[in-house]
Amino acid sequence: MTVDLDEVPLRKVSSFMYDEEPRFPFKATQNAAHIQYSRRGLSYIMSQRCSLKNISRAGAIIELVSGVEPPDCMTLDVPDANAGKIGCVRWGGNSAVHRNDKISIRLRFLKLLTERQLASVLAHSKLVDNDRSLSFFT
Repeated sequence: MTVDLDEVPLRKVSSFMYDEEPRFPFKATQNAAHIQYSRRGLSYIMSQRCSLKNISRAGAIIELVSGVEPPDCMTLDVPDANAGKIGCVRWGGNSAVHRNDKISIRLRFLKLLTERQLASVLAHSKLVDNDRSLSFFT
């Protein structure tokens, strides 16, 4: 049996990753982090410091000093929290916002964080404010 792809409307095909995944609210945080990505194929691995501003189980918003804008795929590491390296991609086409000499990038994790990893990141935050909920980023 062959399936004609013109008969299957793609907008009706369900996807767990994009359609059925629950929404996780962002929480405000202030952690030092590192991103790593490859340049020139796989011959050169570049590491860059950044600041973790907001985090949820599904994604994060980081801020880094403008210079070299990172590619679409990278790993995020929060050394204080011992959460391990987290694989991530840029979230959406216009995920980078340039302000003065800093770039804010919205990332989507390849695998959802566990509650324990998220709690560890929030526990090691340098943010003093008690209200961490940012409902407008859901």
